[in-house]
Amino acid sequence: MKRLFLITTLAGLVTLSWATGRKETLLNDLWEVFPHYDVSKYPPRQKVTLPHTWNLNDVYDGMKYDRSTYVYERPFTKDASLNGKRVFLKFDAVNTYADVFVNQQYVGSHKGGYTAFCFEISDHLKDGENKLSVVASNAYRTDCAPLSGDFNVYGGITRPVHLIVTGEDCISPLDHASSGVYIHQDKVSAQQAAFTVETILSFTSAKSGHTLRTSLLDAEGKEVLKQETPVGSADMRQSFTLQNPRLWNGRKDPYQYTVRVELLQGGQVIDKVEEQTGFRFFHVDVEKGFFLNGVALDLHGVCRHEEAFGTATLYNEKALEEDAKIIYDLGSTGVRYVHYPHSKYDVVQYDRNGIVLWYELNLAGPGGYASPGYVKNPEFEASVMQNLEEMIKQNFNSPAICFWSLCNELSFKYDEPATFLKQLNAKAKALDPQRLTTFAICYDQDKFQGITDVLGWNKYFGWYNSQGGIGTFMDQAKIDAAGQPLGVCEYGAAGSPNQHGYEKVVSNRTHLEEYQARVHEDNWMQMVSRPFIWCKFIWQYSDNPSSIRDEGDRKGINDKGIVTHDRKVFKDSYYFYQANWSENPMLYISARRYTLRTEPTTMVKIYTNQPTATLYVNGKKIGKAKNDKLGRIIFENVKLKEGENTIEVRSGKLTDRCTWNYDPNAMDENRKNAGGKLDGAV
Repeated sequence: MKRLFLITTLAGLVTLSWATGRKETLLNDLWEVFPHYDVSKYPPRQKVTLPHTWNLNDVYDGMKYDRSTYVYERPFTKDASLNGKRVFLKFDAVNTYADVFVNQQYVGSHKGGYTAFCFEISDHLKDGENKLSVVASNAYRTDCAPLSGDFNVYGGITRPVHLIVTGEDCISPLDHASSGVYIHQDKVSAQQAAFTVETILSFTSAKSGHTLRTSLLDAEGKEVLKQETPVGSADMRQSFTLQNPRLWNGRKDPYQYTVRVELLQGGQVIDKVEEQTGFRFFHVDVEKGFFLNGVALDLHGVCRHEEAFGTATLYNEKALEEDAKIIYDLGSTGVRYVHYPHSKYDVVQYDRNGIVLWYELNLAGPGGYASPGYVKNPEFEASVMQNLEEMIKQNFNSPAICFWSLCNELSFKYDEPATFLKQLNAKAKALDPQRLTTFAICYDQDKFQGITDVLGWNKYFGWYNSQGGIGTFMDQAKIDAAGQPLGVCEYGAAGSPNQHGYEKVVSNRTHLEEYQARVHEDNWMQMVSRPFIWCKFIWQYSDNPSSIRDEGDRKGINDKGIVTHDRKVFKDSYYFYQANWSENPMLYISARRYTLRTEPTTMVKIYTNQPTATLYVNGKKIGKAKNDKLGRIIFENVKLKEGENTIEVRSGKLTDRCTWNYDPNAMDENRKNAGGKLDGAV
């Protein structure tokens, strides 16, 4: 990010100086933090740089982390050039509750830890030294979401803080911390894009004669359309029609335009905002699934938390870029954000890569655990409704976002949630009638049916559900849905790259990597033949910390990811999907980490998008086999010699190899972990 402010650091203070036009800078340094419960005159302080959480270390120690309240403080100096200017503080996120003070005077509060908020502090500043204080809390409270969920809620100022300075009249940053510019795609087709640019203005001067100049620029920066309109109200709308638009067409062509909005007074530009967008149209057919720009698009991909190893949910641009690349290389056409609004920079990655987004509100249910996700509390409902409006307005111009998700896995065991969900849906459609609404369920379809445009199921056949299969289940669910399109927004199984075997182990402690892959194979095989399933999102992209988990080979982690939490190991299931989804040639020997073999013969399973592959064991050609159309080439009953065996597979110019050790006298580690209890080959 560019630092547009003049910043001078002297004796730990920051001097803010304004010249002309809108200026913005980050206020991420010079902070100190101390626990709120320490009310002594001089509590011990820790110097920190934002983003920051006090949970960064304890969440990796297992199943307990500190849900508490801390105070952040920072000095800065205002010079005389700011007199007569407007000064705003914008927080990209404080988790989950914030009180903001300037010079120990209350400015405002915000509930919800995953959306931005903005306050004007012009009247709170004084010449010279000032102090900014933020009281942040991630403690449980019944007026703030999320109340529960299978993930950790990290406390602190978890995303950047911005200082924005404008003139007396400006494009407002106060409309739910959005850019103040909304690009309404009124009617888009391959022939033309009719759209309206809505701009929210804020005036404190008595000046007149303002005009609003709005331009559409193509990806090369060439002006395509322009309109200049006298300002007649604080909510300005300008209508445009673009002939033969270049559409945002998913991975094939994620083309974006820039909308530049300039506020002029006396012919001079006094404020400017630029927003990117892509023109596209889409719908979901109850029989044929998702369509983008009139063409069927198989919407498949991963569920993803905005969380990285070593930085938790702290804003981390490098980690966001890395995840987006891994997900793109997988061949994903869609991604489900779970279970809270993700950062704007994260959304930008998928706008650029042409990957459709399911974007979710922070209304998360218990997911089978003993805690409500919703309480019939007017303050709770008001804060969630506010978070919904913030979520939509702050991300309104993204071409990737096609679905607003209202919640995840709410339950009727507690307060009845359907009435409130209908209110949320009405609000979402009023704010943004162009996008589709959805949410995720894991039971009670009849009670949730018809609330939103489309619906998604979380179902774990082969893991939690041992009877039947996802295909048969969805066939019946489709009949029961009475015309509402249904998708699968969670499915999968746990898997550890440290635990191996071709058998299903009856043990909460043993999560075989090979069994995880087999569950994914079975689920995908059933869903891919059912085009009415409008989305297919794997749970989940990467392993993530969850303090309620005590299973697998580590405490406090959900290991259903197809990538490990540190992103160092791509599990077998990742390559299974890459073989089915990616157009880039790939070849991979599965069960490669299953290095200790206790049987003289074994299966060799290859994941590839190539038509055939040839297997060699210890340099000897075993045979050539064909792809089974599900990204697999399987060689049965392959003989191993005692000791080390080199397994190699070739297809054209592609080669992959690994080493397995056959020891007939060894006991498989998984049998030890399971106490010898095995449940048959898979």
